[in-house]
Amino acid sequence: MLWLVAVLVVDSSIAAQPPRAESPLSTAGAATALENTLIEAIARAEKSVVAIARVRRRAAGESPQTDPNDPDFLPNEYASGVVVGAAGLILTNYHVLGDPEQNDYYVWLQRRPIKVEAVHRVEKVVAGDPWTDLAVLRVAAEGLTAIKFADVKTLRKGMIVMVLGNPHALARDGEPSAGWGILANTGRQAATRRRSLVAGSQRETLHHFGGLLQIDARLNLGTSGAAVINLKGEMIGMMTAQTPLEGIGQAAGLAIPADDVFRRTIEHLKAGRRIQVGFLGVSVETLSQQLWDRGFRGVRVNQVVPGTAADRAGLRVADVITHIDERPIKDRNELFHYLGGLAPQAQVRLDLLRGITAESDGDREQLTAELSKRFSQLAGPAIGALPYPSWCGMQLDYATAMPPRLFRDSGHLMDSRGCVAVVKVEVDSPAWQAGIRVGSFISHVEGTRVLNPAGFHKALGDPTGATEVTLCSEDREGRVLLISPRQ
Repeated sequence: MLWLVAVLVVDSSIAAQPPRAESPLSTAGAATALENTLIEAIARAEKSVVAIARVRRRAAGESPQTDPNDPDFLPNEYASGVVVGAAGLILTNYHVLGDPEQNDYYVWLQRRPIKVEAVHRVEKVVAGDPWTDLAVLRVAAEGLTAIKFADVKTLRKGMIVMVLGNPHALARDGEPSAGWGILANTGRQAATRRRSLVAGSQRETLHHFGGLLQIDARLNLGTSGAAVINLKGEMIGMMTAQTPLEGIGQAAGLAIPADDVFRRTIEHLKAGRRIQVGFLGVSVETLSQQLWDRGFRGVRVNQVVPGTAADRAGLRVADVITHIDERPIKDRNELFHYLGGLAPQAQVRLDLLRGITAESDGDREQLTAELSKRFSQLAGPAIGALPYPSWCGMQLDYATAMPPRLFRDSGHLMDSRGCVAVVKVEVDSPAWQAGIRVGSFISHVEGTRVLNPAGFHKALGDPTGATEVTLCSEDREGRVLLISPRQ
């Protein structure tokens, strides 16, 4: 038997020399350079970070609360935020709001408290989105400095990061507190709470499917909404949760990355729009160990919801989705995290394997699906200054976005070939008088099938007289109603 032996030859003169010690001056210089970098980064970003207090609105007859202008004022509920618009636009977490109908909010900036002003029809809040856990407030201030965002595509574990926020409400003097650590991970999931899965496998937020930054910095109460910045003073994310798991120590935190979805959401919220979330309409499972050992990667479809984008695109049970828009998919969280960042009517390309058996590797297929809309308000109602479009006293939404409590009662009426859902009807309005109720589905307007609210209003045109709509019914034949707008 032939043995191969590797021999390491070391120059004895080199080996005999002890390692050269760093000089005290060079070590001190490196430390000073890092210190100056941190100081400069904080100085660039801190003027865009604010402290937020949430104060329960007093009921009639209640004793007055401490004035937020009082230096001794200490709120029971407090958080952080960042400036995203020079004209007083402040970004924070949606969960910071609580109930806007029962709370007042105050923002400390430049050493003075500024009460949030009413905006359009929504008191104090321009818009808030439970799916992304983001909200925008407007304060009565001008000439503010908006935070600068970093390119998060370059983030790597081990990068030095800083957190600027309002721990324990200490930043009421207008000076945010700073902490620092490293970026510990770039793809964490939010902790699942007991009430998170009230709608089966549907989760409360986009972050329950992953994508969060894990920050290795000591965090305290009040850092929700805090800015996470890099060494250039640019924002890479916003703190959203103190710990990856409930009940665990506080020397870690999770942040929403300032990626394309984050920035797009901010622009919608600044405009007062409610965020809409794309929906494919499948349930998937991990591949069996046997398929994994054979080299297959992806997720296996175990249910296709009738009438959804997946159904119309031709997806079938047992198909294996390997890529979406050329992105490889390893598990269900990757698939739903990507879909959760898209809007309704987005076109997605699905690469899949069909017909895999113990003997066959199946056939490669490629499908294109146009997403519908998912219900995304399990964590609370969406808030927006712009009203929903309505007609004759009723509001419509995608059939797939009907609230779960309504869908349980009337989902069996949904036309799988396409329809829209009625989610609100004003009593005694023309729609009400015609017999339309919340939970109804409408499949046609003047004989034209409608798949979404935009299609409904397009088919409607500009009617001056009675309009014919077809209401989905138990017998699948449909019930034709005439609705006449009030003159």
